[in-house]
Amino acid sequence: MKLAATLVLAIAAGAAAPTVITDPEAFVREVYRHIEADPSGYPPPADIYTPRLAALFRADQLRHKEEVGCVDFDFWTNTQDPTGIRDIRIAGRPSKDPARKTVVATFMLGGPMEIHFQFRRAGSRWLLDEVSSHQGERWVLSQLLRCK
Repeated sequence: MKLAATLVLAIAAGAAAPTVITDPEAFVREVYRHIEADPSGYPPPADIYTPRLAALFRADQLRHKEEVGCVDFDFWTNTQDPTGIRDIRIAGRPSKDPARKTVVATFMLGGPMEIHFQFRRAGSRWLLDEVSSHQGERWVLSQLLRCK
């Protein structure tokens, strides 16, 4: 619940304070709770990415200016409209590297979906480093952001 409070405060403050993810599994669970509660749109905080992934998002934005970039859907739900998302399950996967964590979200949305979120430790917080879809349409976010 402490994570939820931090997340809400960061959003309410216009994300002036950095988002601190101390538990990637709890963070992903909270994002999906927001999506399920309001499928019309929930933008997670923009400061949750590793420098590598953040740079890919910036480069995509610069390439496409006012147009839709290489990712024209919500990667959290693998769709443009998460209305009807159900049976959400969030689970952490064990890692041999203590500086990495993978969180898997499975859910139903026009069929079964499975999204993997890979986090890397950056000091005392965790940052999202990669996202990939393993069921439904398959993709890797860093490749999509390069329009590949």
